[in-house]
Amino acid sequence: MNRIMKDRNGNAALFAIIIILCLMLMFTVISEYLRLQIIASGVRDALQSSVIAVATENYDEVYNGLREGYSGGYQLSETDQWEEQVDSGAVLMKLSDKLGLIEGTKYAGGYMEYQLSDLDIQINNATFATSDNDSRFEAEAWVTLTVPLSFGWDHLPPMEIRLKVDAGYSPKF
Repeated sequence: MNRIMKDRNGNAALFAIIIILCLMLMFTVISEYLRLQIIASGVRDALQSSVIAVATENYDEVYNGLREGYSGGYQLSETDQWEEQVDSGAVLMKLSDKLGLIEGTKYAGGYMEYQLSDLDIQINNATFATSDNDSRFEAEAWVTLTVPLSFGWDHLPPMEIRLKVDAGYSPKF
């Protein structure tokens, strides 16, 4: 037994196998990280595009106030009072169309690729008769992105992050 332990033949092969396995493990971890980054970036861009569409669809409400010198979505009511008038649009429908979601979930090859949930939209109207130009019409959206990991053989929990995007309308003049 002592002779087998002191035999140095084949030590380089074992060392090479260990190095190759470590490199493969490192490559899979880096690949998984990049996959998660790409998915999160794609979802964020699609959500941004959907929120921009909602902000753009509110141009008629915002433009009405601009004619009076303001940049918010206000309309003069029958009682001669300025009332806020904005709509939140259909961000989820636009997002589902862009990403090809089925009930908030994206499938690839029969497996769940990611899931979107808890969509919140907030329309921030510019203040009425503002004396400064800092406030503007903004639309903000938050969504929870859940991505199951393909690394870790189901021993690791899925990645879950809360994405936030915003879009605004600023008058040019």
